[in-house]
Amino acid sequence: MSIDLKKSSSNKNKVWQGFFSGLSLIICGLAIAAVYQGLKNTDWLLVWADVNKNSPLKLTLALLFVACSYGAIACYDLLAFQYIQQKLALRKKIFAGLITYAISPNVGFAFLSGGVLRYRIYRQWQVSNLDIAKIIAFTNFSLWVGLIPLAGFVFVTTEFSFPEAIAESFTLISPPEFGILLLIISAFYLLIVNYIKKPFEIKGKLIKLPSLRLTLQQILLFALDWGFAAGTLYFLLGNPFNYPFFFGIYVVAMVAGLISTIPGGLGVFETVILFFLDSLQPKEEILATLIVFRCLYYFLPFTIAVIALLNFEIRQRLS
Repeated sequence: MSIDLKKSSSNKNKVWQGFFSGLSLIICGLAIAAVYQGLKNTDWLLVWADVNKNSPLKLTLALLFVACSYGAIACYDLLAFQYIQQKLALRKKIFAGLITYAISPNVGFAFLSGGVLRYRIYRQWQVSNLDIAKIIAFTNFSLWVGLIPLAGFVFVTTEFSFPEAIAESFTLISPPEFGILLLIISAFYLLIVNYIKKPFEIKGKLIKLPSLRLTLQQILLFALDWGFAAGTLYFLLGNPFNYPFFFGIYVVAMVAGLISTIPGGLGVFETVILFFLDSLQPKEEILATLIVFRCLYYFLPFTIAVIALLNFEIRQRLS
């Protein structure tokens, strides 16, 4: 009987794995088609010419924004250890956070790959499986804890609007109305964490919510993280429009990339940005800026993180 149950469970897991793999391939195919449609008339000689227009000073200042964003990113794991009420050397928590966030978005399925990386690193430092699971849950949930109120605030306080080509598809709810809905959801969650301070049980598992203070710190960190990341791209674009409006576009593009599960949202992120800004700037200039942004914000940290992780693995094996 137990063998049959195990086989049934295994078959169900395979079905779900197949479903998500197939869904990912479909999304990837749609993304490729969208990218091709958007770029088929692009003059790539002009794109590369625009890439080369960036001065060393401009790139250095953009890197400063990148460093600030990753500085905020490193702090998610610090908050996670506050949440689980365990101690670990500061440099180790920062190392794990930076390695995870620099690598996982570039390999796809960031939530899953990030969890694998954290498990691998923290197990080397004798952090328990249960605590690692809590850290992974906390850091993954931090994205939504921060994204919902910040996106709500942007949609309510700015003149964010969808391009005319797709505006008719969003007549059910306007951006400000959607923003209010997001803020209500966030406020409701803040009330919950403020009043439910004792652990509670769900299906035999004990759940403990973060404190209100810790939740507010999550929101602040997210604002700094995505704020500086969007600021990098905004600065490289040359500030042709106001930042709050652009941040709304950045949020939509990033969420689309996250949902796609494609590594770094590659193609999806760029397509959304192009779709919104196509009427405001020449396509070639936008593409050139997106290429530089991806190199500075994704590929450079990814390369450094891979080298650091390999060095870490070698040292662990030799010790």
